[in-house]
Amino acid sequence: MTGLGTRDPLASMVRTGRASRARLAGYLPSSWASTTVVALAATLLNWPGWEQIRNGLDPSWEAGLAVAFTHHLQWGAHLDFTYGPYGFAGFIEPLYRSTALIAILYVFAVTWLLAALLVAGARRCWGLGAAGVLAWGAIALSWAVLRAADFGSVAGLGLALAILETGRPEVRRMMTTALAMLAGFAILVKINTGVVLVGLLALALLGMDERGSQRMRTAGQAVATLACAFVISWAAAGQSFTHLASFAYASLSLSLGYSAAMGGRLSDVSIAWSALAISMVAVLVYASAVYHRPRRHQIVVSLMLLGWGWAVVKDSFVGGNHFPGFFRIMSVAVAMVCVCRPPRWALAAALMVAFAITLTAAPEPVVNPIGSLHALSTELADLVQPGQFAQLTQASRERLDRDEHLDRPALALLAGRTLAIEPWEDIVAWADPSASWDPEPVVQSYSAYTTFLDDLDASFVASARAPQDILYWPLRYGFDARDPFMDPPSTTEAIYCHYVQVAVEKPWQVLQRVPDRCRPPVTIGKVRARFGQLVKVPNVAGRMVLARFSLAQPFLSRVEELLLKPPAVHLTIWGAPGTSPVTYNFVTGTASDEHVLIVPVALGYASPFTPPTVRHLELTGGGWKAGHGTVVITFQAVNMARH
Repeated sequence: MTGLGTRDPLASMVRTGRASRARLAGYLPSSWASTTVVALAATLLNWPGWEQIRNGLDPSWEAGLAVAFTHHLQWGAHLDFTYGPYGFAGFIEPLYRSTALIAILYVFAVTWLLAALLVAGARRCWGLGAAGVLAWGAIALSWAVLRAADFGSVAGLGLALAILETGRPEVRRMMTTALAMLAGFAILVKINTGVVLVGLLALALLGMDERGSQRMRTAGQAVATLACAFVISWAAAGQSFTHLASFAYASLSLSLGYSAAMGGRLSDVSIAWSALAISMVAVLVYASAVYHRPRRHQIVVSLMLLGWGWAVVKDSFVGGNHFPGFFRIMSVAVAMVCVCRPPRWALAAALMVAFAITLTAAPEPVVNPIGSLHALSTELADLVQPGQFAQLTQASRERLDRDEHLDRPALALLAGRTLAIEPWEDIVAWADPSASWDPEPVVQSYSAYTTFLDDLDASFVASARAPQDILYWPLRYGFDARDPFMDPPSTTEAIYCHYVQVAVEKPWQVLQRVPDRCRPPVTIGKVRARFGQLVKVPNVAGRMVLARFSLAQPFLSRVEELLLKPPAVHLTIWGAPGTSPVTYNFVTGTASDEHVLIVPVALGYASPFTPPTVRHLELTGGGWKAGHGTVVITFQAVNMARH
């Protein structure tokens, strides 16, 4: 028996435990445990196996980003791309144990978050079992786990909508913290996805049901969480904070120039009508969910959908070949409306239509729940056993050497020397661990599509920091049917002036750095022409001839660029007499840079690596009819010494 003024320790512990459980119940809904378990099942039953390591355009930059991460190459001043330092995190590839582990964790986090939001929302309509089937089916249909970098924005949309829906301040703060953490890390995975998530977070903070100091406190916590997630991730990647400004500026240039440079045509016009149909389904079902909500809520949700949808359309349709991802993303977005408590019949109808359109417009998914569990267990076993993972990567390297022509004689010439690989195929830097990879600042040459980015690469090539050698793979047509000898223009000129050919080991050309062998350019003429007008290129014997272009853009073309992408501009060139003209896509973002049209014999490159002489040229497109618009072409000549 205790006396007055004394405390029973056991009773105190019981009261403390009850208080803790009460606080936990305030933070989480009572069904959180079952939702977590069912979402986990939906995630694991959709898990992908290791992606096969191969050469090619996308695998090249994925491997390059993994190499950059493991070697702590500095972003901003020395490395830039549309994806960030953690760009490899969206793809589960056995390149390095560290990058593979990060990718698995990020893919799991994004996929589980999608599943948890879908289960939590859909169970109110159809119960836990049906909600689990819906989450599993939506993720399977979308292949979300294969492109976590792109599907992070859908998870962010669901969190933002859930923040507006919940009436519990504690749950709301948990969700804003989760969205802030996702945004802070996603900026370093894929820049435009991170920007979209930051915008969704800002709108959620504006629209949530909090007042005065409570709203400011929640917003302050979210901003601090976002900043901490970014800073910790940046530092964990081995990045210096002195490069943050240059990283931000280069990222801005990459974002602003993307639409004009990366525009490609759709393979089928019907895809656009299917995209419009699934977009209208999404708009209608969301409208039915917020129809009876307060005006402020309706405005915020509309802004979220407008900004998010515009970003998804730009990302999916600018290139013309990313549209399957659009339908997969939209199918999950339609399913995510369950968070907003729509009428059950409206949600069911929208899901059936959205899933049907997705199955028609995009490749059918491969569904293998048992195989998914086996894939995850295999990946974890490989990661926890260093010897087994080493065998896996070695087998991939041997296959690349055997089947995909990563020529060892060419690499042997570069032993002990720094090198860059152009115009892409940076997977060589991973395939040969002994290679001392020293890439140009903009990963993959086709990404240097603005004057700022082209100057970054050209200045690097001309500087003392440039690699000792360049390994070059010839292309008949460059990326997106561009002229490979003008992409990027100033960087190509800088390579010609600072590198000489020392060997050709098919299919590779080996270039070695030498002192600058070019004199400053001298203007030899200026021509004012119209679109569709043939222009003769002056030829100065023994000199390299360059051209700078100044183009006028119609007002409507600027509007098209803002909304989606501008009309394409084409460059047609005529070479030696008797040869047929060739038409390429012209990158307007680097139009004012120095384009190489004629090279002298002093260049000394073998024929597959020497640009053809341009005798005449013509610009078309850009929103102009033939005979309209203005093109000013300034021709320059450069004296090049033989080495």
